[in-house]
Amino acid sequence: MRILHRYILKELLKAFGLALAAITGVVSLGMVLKALQDEGIGPVTSLLYVGLSIPGAAYIAMGLAAVLATTLVYGRLAADNEVMACQASGVPVSSLLWPTVLLAVVTASTNLFLAVWPLPESGYAAKRLSLADVERLFFTRLSSTGKIKVKDAGFEMSVDRVVGDMLYGPALKYRGSQGQTYAYAPYGRVEFDRKRHSVSLFLSDAQVIQENGREENRGTHIVGLTLPTEVPRDIKNLSLWHLLAAQQHPEQFSQVLKDLKEGEASPEAIQREKDRVRARALAEMHGRMAAAVGCFGLVLLGAGLGILFHSGHLLTAFGVALAPWLGTTLLTMRAKEAVADQLEHAQDALYLIWTPNFLMLLLAAGVLAHLVWGWMRPTRARLAATRVRDLFRGRVG
Repeated sequence: MRILHRYILKELLKAFGLALAAITGVVSLGMVLKALQDEGIGPVTSLLYVGLSIPGAAYIAMGLAAVLATTLVYGRLAADNEVMACQASGVPVSSLLWPTVLLAVVTASTNLFLAVWPLPESGYAAKRLSLADVERLFFTRLSSTGKIKVKDAGFEMSVDRVVGDMLYGPALKYRGSQGQTYAYAPYGRVEFDRKRHSVSLFLSDAQVIQENGREENRGTHIVGLTLPTEVPRDIKNLSLWHLLAAQQHPEQFSQVLKDLKEGEASPEAIQREKDRVRARALAEMHGRMAAAVGCFGLVLLGAGLGILFHSGHLLTAFGVALAPWLGTTLLTMRAKEAVADQLEHAQDALYLIWTPNFLMLLLAAGVLAHLVWGWMRPTRARLAATRVRDLFRGRVG
């Protein structure tokens, strides 16, 4: 029996390792391509970004790789009639599933470990890395979208075209010494000061309109802008213990709340922002924990589906494994968004996050129970039902 268990566990670990490496590589590549498109990171930065994106990619790929491995291995056992051979030799199907339970515990624990600290911390480090080269980011945003906005400085700019460091048709809105200021010029030039972390815009033949309605025509209008040096943490970039702290002290984790405290904001607006931070933190925390439960159920379900469908071929196993993983993931993500929108009663909607994952666990238990007691070996109840049916037929005849 131990030899059989070691054989199945070895095949599971081999398939799981290959699937995890392949899916993680694809997801990580997608993250890097998105950063290249949005942030314009350089070649060296791209290599560092790949390393930082691995924990997040592995977190996404963990469930799919595990259910694919169990579906493939047990599907191959069923397709080669090895499950039937074990049954004929007196080995129950429940005994064949112990390696699956072990793999389910390992993947669920690893998934939860990644969600506690490595996932948010690596995501924040990758975010800081992509925003580190401000000059490249500045021109990439202008070239791709035609506009850029620095919220902390109250600065917005749109351009018609960017060629090198030249801006054509720049239109600015910023808060200067005279209040809100608007400026437009046919063309302009950009200079960066990396030591001071600032940028200077030189607008030629600029037309400037002050907040008081005063309009001026200037030959060269210079606008200085100090770029933010800190990258704010989003709720998704907080560890589990910081998510707990955010629910108790939301003012420490929201830049909006800090800005509201400095200005003149109504108590209703402050309370609404606090409820929003609490709801988002609550939804994120429960979403990560529920994903570990769903991962445990997916692994068990993969073994049952593999035996039922005899999915020993890679494409068949992938098709069988993709449906439950995709359904659980999408439903959990949608439930997290729904809970985050419940500002006042977020706790009452937490069942939406846990329901898809517990249903996956119950579905896995049902499929395995059918295999152990219903499909492979008739129980006494089924034998009794058969005898009653035969007796009834005999009386009718």
